[in-house]
Amino acid sequence: MHRAACKRLAASAVLLVTAACAGTAARDAGRAPLDAGGRMHGYVESRRVTDFCPDALHRGADERCTVTRGWDYTAKRAVVRTYDPAGVLVSEDHPEGADLSLVAEETARVEALLRHDPRTAPVVNRPGVMVWAGGFVMREPGDRFCDRGSRCIRAIAAADHGNDVVLHAVVDLVADRVVYPSYSPGGKAAGAHQEH
Repeated sequence: MHRAACKRLAASAVLLVTAACAGTAARDAGRAPLDAGGRMHGYVESRRVTDFCPDALHRGADERCTVTRGWDYTAKRAVVRTYDPAGVLVSEDHPEGADLSLVAEETARVEALLRHDPRTAPVVNRPGVMVWAGGFVMREPGDRFCDRGSRCIRAIAAADHGNDVVLHAVVDLVADRVVYPSYSPGGKAAGAHQEH
């Protein structure tokens, strides 16, 4: 009886994972942010919301526009697009210094670059080390790596279930490389950080 229950449980788990992956694939359809080498490219949508239209006074009370925010890896800038209720592009803006959340592919790319860079791999690839890179966008005016046109992400590697920070590093997803393998947080100018 125990063996049969385990088989049913395993089959259920496979179905759940398959359904979850299918949902993710459907949601991400048409978006291929990684090229064949794993590098980010093209436009990657970070967020989509429904909001009042810029010309709301001339629309019905229930009409809303769709606003998307994303990063264009080709143009090296943030993009904010507003679409009317019919899906027609109303406006496009490129706000300087916009900090956009990372999508799963970007987070995975940050981790992959850290795990393969010879300067960070010995620390990051230790057993039990986890990498956090989800929302730490870094832009420093005048910095040689993380100024305009960069998509620098600060990553933290930690051991002991995330309780013991073992490394701070910075990855630029536009350049597709680790730019600061040993970053010292704490308000110091980024230009003062050591690149080993």
